[in-house]
Amino acid sequence: MGHTVSRLDPHSRRIGQRVRTERENAELSHAALAALTGLTKSYLVRLESTGGNPTIEAIGAIADALDLTVGDLVQTPRLTVMFEEPGVRPSLRAYADAEALTSADVRMLASIQWRTGDEPRSEARWRYIHASLRVSKALD
Repeated sequence: MGHTVSRLDPHSRRIGQRVRTERENAELSHAALAALTGLTKSYLVRLESTGGNPTIEAIGAIADALDLTVGDLVQTPRLTVMFEEPGVRPSLRAYADAEALTSADVRMLASIQWRTGDEPRSEARWRYIHASLRVSKALD
């Protein structure tokens, strides 16, 4: 009687590796991410090491905790920002395209309320604002 050899889906392994990378970038322990997601620490360790077969709900909870979209976490093609989208100025689109920003970053930057006349008009200003927000978030 032969044994069945199970092979990990390479895509699920990549998801586990991506979760690890993003968790480490966020400087979160497994326990901290577990507390934020409602998942167990052992589940997260197993997901990162073997990929497993995560549910969309688990991926969604992890993405939310890491301030990413599910698409960003599973590395689907990035959102292409269209000029017609409300709140996305041409200068923000140019900056987003140049830096390959995540859809979450574009939404966050587009949501900033500016006083009339204070809106950023250049990629360089968007770069400065985005860098300032990242530094500020790191201090929290």
